Amino acid sequence: MKSIYQILLTVFIFAGIVACENETKVCDQTLRNDFHIHFQRDSAGVIRDTIMPKVTAFALGRDSIYKSQALGDLFFQLSPVADSSLFYLKVDSTLTPDTIKIRYTRQQHFISPGCGFGTYFNIDTVIATMHTIDQVIINNKSVTSSNDTHLTLFFFNQ
Repeated sequence: MKSIYQILLTVFIFAGIVACENETKVCDQTLRNDFHIHFQRDSAGVIRDTIMPKVTAFALGRDSIYKSQALGDLFFQLSPVADSSLFYLKVDSTLTPDTIKIRYTRQQHFISPGCGFGTYFNIDTVIATMHTIDQVIINNKSVTSSNDTHLTLFFFNQ
C-alpha cells in the first residue's frame, strides 16, 4: 500500500514538472513581441533590401544587442515600464552612429493564468538623428508579435 502511494506521488510530481516546463516554453513564445527594423537602400531610384556590413546596436544604458555583425534586420525589445526606448545604431565601423528614439503607448493583455500578463505597444513617433539614415518609415504601429516589420530604415548610398 505504501509503495502504491509512493509510485502515484512520483507520477504526479513528474507530470507536474513536464506540464510546467511546457507552459514555460509557451509563455516565452507568447510574451515575445520584439520591435522589428528592416534595412533598405535607394540606389538610383531602385529600392533594395540591404545588409549593412558591421552593425553595432544596443539600447542605451544596456549591454550590446548586436556587435559588428552583417545584418539586414534588427529585433529590439521595447521597455514595458517606460513610454519610450532609445537605441544606438552604427551600421558600419567607418560611419557616424545614429540614435533612434521610439515613443509608444503600452497596453497590458492577459495571456493565461500560468503566464500572467504581457505588454502590447502602439508606436506613436520615431525620431532618428539622420547621420547615416536617410528616411524612416513606420510600417506597422502595433507591436503585438515579432512576425511583422514595424520600421524600415533607408540609408544614404555610400
